[in-house]
Amino acid sequence: METSISVVILEDDPMVLELHRQYLSKVKGFNLTGWARDGEEGVNIIAKLQPHLAIVDIYMPGISGLDVLKHIRRQEWNTDVILVTAAHDTDSVQQGIQYGAVDYVIKPFTFTRFKKALETYRRYFCKLRTKEQLISQKDIDMLKNNIVGLSDKSMLPKGLQQTTLDLIVELLRQKNGYFTVKEIASALGISRVTVKRYLNYLQEGGILKGMLSYGPVGRPLQKFLVNKELINN
Repeated sequence: METSISVVILEDDPMVLELHRQYLSKVKGFNLTGWARDGEEGVNIIAKLQPHLAIVDIYMPGISGLDVLKHIRRQEWNTDVILVTAAHDTDSVQQGIQYGAVDYVIKPFTFTRFKKALETYRRYFCKLRTKEQLISQKDIDMLKNNIVGLSDKSMLPKGLQQTTLDLIVELLRQKNGYFTVKEIASALGISRVTVKRYLNYLQEGGILKGMLSYGPVGRPLQKFLVNKELINN
């Protein structure tokens, strides 16, 4: 059974709080379990509910969002934090990263950016909760740098374009069962060599699973299967 990610929101502005709630309800796999409008109340809710994820504003009455984040780390609670805030000065960003915020979203933000933060976190969350007891160095590197994310332009290898990746990913979301490079290339009017590079990239990130199909004669045919959980279909 798929695990629902429990979330609490710490936001003092009632309009922004409602926006968070609406946006969160549109993203698969997340369950809002509580919210608070000041830092102290937020700390108490996190202590009580122990959510998987907290969406935290920095500027709040009483205890700031950064202090909430520091408190979570001192208590060694297993709650991740996404900072969503108007604070984008160097010190705030640096402290947020140093204390382990998994993402930093600056207000005002779009639903697309908010959704990206959640979906990237969901891939991270699911990867760490696989049945495998050991994680490879490549997996750790991908988790740390969000390489499993499908829409982070800064993480694309040299020569890959975001627009082409988006086209391929959108087509893959509709795929059921195994498919070949030729099928994708024909559907999009892109060369097989180009498609192969993108599919290899997605396979390295765990988005695709690959296999070789052996026929009676000739070279083996490489086929791919979409990991629906990671591609957020």
